[in-house]
Amino acid sequence: MFSDNQKISIRQIRRLLILDLFGTTSLILPGLLAKAAGTDGVFSILFGALLALLWMVPLNGVLKQMKGGFYGYVRQTMGGFVGDILMLFYLFFFLLMGAFVLFQLTGLVRAWLLPEGSWGWISFLILLLAAYGTIRGIEGRARIYEILFWFLIAPLLLMLVFAMRGVNPDYWTPIAVTGGGNFLWGSLLVFAFFLPVFLVLFLRPHAASPGKLIRCARRAVLVTAILLLAIYLVLLGSFQVKTTIALERPVITLMSLVKLPGGFFARMDALMTAIWFFSMFAMMNTGVFYSGHIVKELFRERKTHYGLLAVVVAVFFGARWFFVYPDAEALYGWYIQYVAAPILVVLPLLLWIVGKIRRVDRQPLPGEDGAAIDYDEGGEE
Repeated sequence: MFSDNQKISIRQIRRLLILDLFGTTSLILPGLLAKAAGTDGVFSILFGALLALLWMVPLNGVLKQMKGGFYGYVRQTMGGFVGDILMLFYLFFFLLMGAFVLFQLTGLVRAWLLPEGSWGWISFLILLLAAYGTIRGIEGRARIYEILFWFLIAPLLLMLVFAMRGVNPDYWTPIAVTGGGNFLWGSLLVFAFFLPVFLVLFLRPHAASPGKLIRCARRAVLVTAILLLAIYLVLLGSFQVKTTIALERPVITLMSLVKLPGGFFARMDALMTAIWFFSMFAMMNTGVFYSGHIVKELFRERKTHYGLLAVVVAVFFGARWFFVYPDAEALYGWYIQYVAAPILVVLPLLLWIVGKIRRVDRQPLPGEDGAAIDYDEGGEE
């Protein structure tokens, strides 16, 4: 049974972060990285992960200054009006992230599991499940994914081991031939996919041991980077660079070609799609959860879920926008590249510096109660 205190352990947070980082990253990044850096993409993964680890210095600084929830900290540090503007930026980011991942998730289900399924109904049912998880609270989400974690990761590792039998190491060469600009671009791509690690700022009030959050985030980045590195090497060794670029979801295609000894599990593509389904659902649910959280705090909503309803509607039509307009993905990529990513990178550093100037430097104690809104059944704080 859940303790229903909206506090989750560091292990649960680490597993949530890994699933948030891994799902969309492993599905989309390999093709983009192959196009940007080719065989040198493996070095871009390492350098991009290093950038993410360095970025955690200002994140850690902000966490040390926080006493309650992130919303209250931003308002205290930057003032009420500017704080609300910044939270509106986070709200828009979470809404778009949720819509984009829902679009990808629905496409994944239709391509590999239900090719005749209705786009609208699949998206609606996925969103309904996400809304239910949001209402039940973060503790329920964390407990479910804590249980599912090894059921998702273990089959993936097993399939990677069997996929290595078809790897040709010659396809990993030549190396160190990519220009400095392409290598840097590939590294920035990897770093951009690691940006959701900033969720530790929103998780601060829910953490049973807040002082261990940064260590937890570092491990999540390292585990995700190792998994991504293994997947990228297997993809290059199996398909080479050009085919990896051409395939829409190369990692799913790779897993569908793997044959287990004895002929077990003829539909390996369906089994492996389930892994990415749950991983991407975790990230989409994260977008819905924190969008609802911000709306509740911005509009001082306490006992109702009208804000969450508005979030669900916005995410649904946002995903529909990606489905209807072919240029929507490119526009979203432009937004992430030139708007969201720079702000997400700079904002924690700015908050940290301003907090230092204004002496917002109270060191939190492990287990200290936060000021976040709990999504319990009654909708009360």
